[in-house]
Amino acid sequence: MDYEALQNAWRVSGKSPNSAASLYLLSEAQSTLQRRRRHLRGLLAFAGVMLTIPLALMGVDIFTGQSDAIDLSREWGLIPFALIPFAALILIARRAAPSFAPTANLLEAFRALRADNAAARLRIVIIGGAMLVFAPLLYVLLNQLVATGKMAPHEMQSAAFVLGGSLALGAVWMAIKYIAQLTPERRHLDALIGQYEAQI
Repeated sequence: MDYEALQNAWRVSGKSPNSAASLYLLSEAQSTLQRRRRHLRGLLAFAGVMLTIPLALMGVDIFTGQSDAIDLSREWGLIPFALIPFAALILIARRAAPSFAPTANLLEAFRALRADNAAARLRIVIIGGAMLVFAPLLYVLLNQLVATGKMAPHEMQSAAFVLGGSLALGAVWMAIKYIAQLTPERRHLDALIGQYEAQI
């Protein structure tokens, strides 16, 4: 959402919530909220499916008793490896997915956008916390796979490089989004809400 354009429209309209620009501002805010909520629902559903598949395969491997079946007494690292992302997903769905809020006027719309921004920042905190816990457990799991003969030492180094690099890149991307997008967005919303409240 172009907050600079919104603020310009607000200034041109004389900062009056009854001006013609109000319709533009309200329409933009509602469109942004609807698009973000659809996107979040899609991401949560996709993540749920992607996390369920390996967990189901792991369960099949354990209960079918294959020759290379998972031995949880020696490969217990698989348990948190599988459950930590699930826990983060559930926490996001319950705590960091903004609920529907009325947007019948500009003040309600701006407050809903601010709540959406707060939820997005909380999602980054939750995912970042999960990654901090996940990283050392990944090292433990890789060592367990080597100890059980399911992975060669040189394969462990490659896996650690690829998976560790993915975690690091993900952390950098989230930090950039938090600092460069969500924090300025929150400042713009606070300014818009302050300007609106000053006129009513």
